[in-house]
Amino acid sequence: MSWIRRRPLTALAALAFALRVACAAATEVRPLFPAYYYTDATLAHEHAVAALEDIRAGRSPRFNGSLGERLQTSISLGVYRTFGVRPFLLKLLNALLGALAVAAFAWALSLAFSLQPALIAGLALAAWPSHVFFTSQNLKEAPIALLVYAALGAAFAAGFASGATKPRTAILAAGAGLALLASGFLRSYLPVGLGAALLLALAYAARRPPRANALLTAGILLAALAFYPYGARTLLAAFHSEELGPADEDRLAPRLIPVTIDTTDAYTTHRPTSPEGISRFRDVRQAADRHWAATAAGRTIGTQIYPGEIFKTWLDVALYVPKGALTVLFMPLPGLYPMDGKPARWAAAAENTALLLAACLALAGFARGRKTPARLALIAFFAAMTAGSALLEFDLGSAGRHKLLYLPMIFPFAAEEALRLLGLEPA
Repeated sequence: MSWIRRRPLTALAALAFALRVACAAATEVRPLFPAYYYTDATLAHEHAVAALEDIRAGRSPRFNGSLGERLQTSISLGVYRTFGVRPFLLKLLNALLGALAVAAFAWALSLAFSLQPALIAGLALAAWPSHVFFTSQNLKEAPIALLVYAALGAAFAAGFASGATKPRTAILAAGAGLALLASGFLRSYLPVGLGAALLLALAYAARRPPRANALLTAGILLAALAFYPYGARTLLAAFHSEELGPADEDRLAPRLIPVTIDTTDAYTTHRPTSPEGISRFRDVRQAADRHWAATAAGRTIGTQIYPGEIFKTWLDVALYVPKGALTVLFMPLPGLYPMDGKPARWAAAAENTALLLAACLALAGFARGRKTPARLALIAFFAAMTAGSALLEFDLGSAGRHKLLYLPMIFPFAAEEALRLLGLEPA
């Protein structure tokens, strides 16, 4: 297997792709979990089918929801128009993007760590069962991961590499900025967390010479962040969207989400920028989720995260964040969360036990390891995303899916510490 030693990233991507294709094929034959695990993928499929029906009937296709949802519908529609309504092709596309994300992740880490812990971390991501599952379905996880990890790697190569020429730095920084923008179009909060982490690390790198590359990269990323609101508004306006009339509701049912609670109240009169606003925001969103589950699926949600939590002061918020962070990162855990005899929860608990061990190793590894700008960027991104998730994740299901993006930031620190404990110097 000498080619694996010569091309480890290619081998890692091939392994990741094979695992995701196998999972995609297995779920195509028989779902591995209850139907609500596939809700978002099912809705994306139904919206794309409805848009395709509009086109075939000579109507302009309707795009509703957030910008990320509209982009996902547009991509699905493009595949269906070209190849027919074949959801398995979308699974394969996401499997490919997920495999490329694993390779991009390992590449980015190799610019902050030696190759061995970077590849071990990449292998952990490639084989992480939840990552395999969610990046082999028609969801946004795979393309978002690819964009974020590509942005990290390009920013590291541009801002922290010594001896890089100005044209190369500018090209890599522009690539990082474009990937950062695109990730925000799919999930709006990512430019905030990722952009802040990279800019802080670049400011740290610019304290000492050579400063030029760090400053140039920071300037390009700032330009991308400044352009983001305009770009998002322009792209959103490009999608045709109209209010739905009675005829449309009959035609699209049951594809419409039957939620009667107005969640816009949480964004307008109760913005999550004050303790009371955060409380109200959580209440409205969780109430809407419970209503949707009862109306659309005839079930109750048993995994909401501390419903009814009340914040009156910023001290209340600060005291809640550690509890919320431990919950979104590591629950369910055996003995600390009711398993209710559900195999999926036991599987999640087994994963979370391993992740908790990795977190302990990572904490020790970060404390003992070098504090380079690239490493600090990884920890800053992890910390920013964890704090936001602690407050604004409402259900363990979505929390478990979203953490697939940012929790792997601790993997290389854990791998480096594990190698050290085994008496193997990272190579």
